[in-house]
Amino acid sequence: WIAHTHAFTAPHLTPYISVTSAERGSGKSRLLEVLMRLVANPFPSSHVTASVLVRRIARDRPTVLLDEIDALFKGNKEKAEHIRGILNAGYARGGTYSMSEPVGNSWEPVDYDVFSPKIFAGIGNRLPDTVQDRSIPIEMLRRAPNEQCDRFSFRKSPPMLTPIRDELDVWASGAIPVLMDADPDLPEELSDRATDVWEPLLAIADLAGGDWPDRAR
Repeated sequence: WIAHTHAFTAPHLTPYISVTSAERGSGKSRLLEVLMRLVANPFPSSHVTASVLVRRIARDRPTVLLDEIDALFKGNKEKAEHIRGILNAGYARGGTYSMSEPVGNSWEPVDYDVFSPKIFAGIGNRLPDTVQDRSIPIEMLRRAPNEQCDRFSFRKSPPMLTPIRDELDVWASGAIPVLMDADPDLPEELSDRATDVWEPLLAIADLAGGDWPDRAR
């Protein structure tokens, strides 16, 4: 999926990622911190408004990293509904979200292109069904007392992660034309929506070669 953010203009759809946990301290925000160093053009936020989100996507085509998504969707219902509409529309190439803009003494509708990769993190499964259907779920657990790992430092991470991101940028320039014509074999077990979600990632796995095609499937 990280590679996909660098080449998301190739397919017609962009799979979302939904990162959840049953409790705090499970590493969701830390995961987003790591991804910020790896994905293309990251735009991290936890309390974004609909108007900012629409305009930022249309202008910059970022990879959107929304933390605390549970708070957003259990908060103001009108705001949550606007965000849901943006996420639903931004899943497909050419998806637009319409907003009224002041023009002189009147208001005119303006269509904003909101197609871009997006990942969400939050406690529990609070995504609307229409957004969840467009997402690959990742459930995280708190580290057990017997589990050990090196600490991650966001401040010290650029020398390790930035070269990987730069290599993916170079890879994408040659991969996008190939991925635009990709037609990967899709597991029969997948539903129609799951097939749509996984097709761009399976195409990348096939292009990567090695054991990636088998691992992805």
